[in-house]
Amino acid sequence: MSEKVVYEKHPVTAERKAELRQKGYKIIDAQFAPEGYEHPEPIKVRGDKPSKGLKVDEIKAKLTEKGIQFDAGAERPALAELLDKSAQE
Repeated sequence: MSEKVVYEKHPVTAERKAELRQKGYKIIDAQFAPEGYEHPEPIKVRGDKPSKGLKVDEIKAKLTEKGIQFDAGAERPALAELLDKSAQE
């Protein structure tokens, strides 16, 4: 049986190595990945909120897309809280 290869950005944490190896992957530094390579097991980012790095207008647009009503005069912290809470539901 041939090993599956995954190209992972180094350094790789021990936890991530164990996760990938348990799934049968051989880990190679991402700098050697072939052009057009798509990672089969993307890292699940924990703790990042949907509002992270977004400007007020961007948050308002996302809230509007989701059909969430908000006060047009609200400031970023209140808007961000609405967007972040909507992702948890």
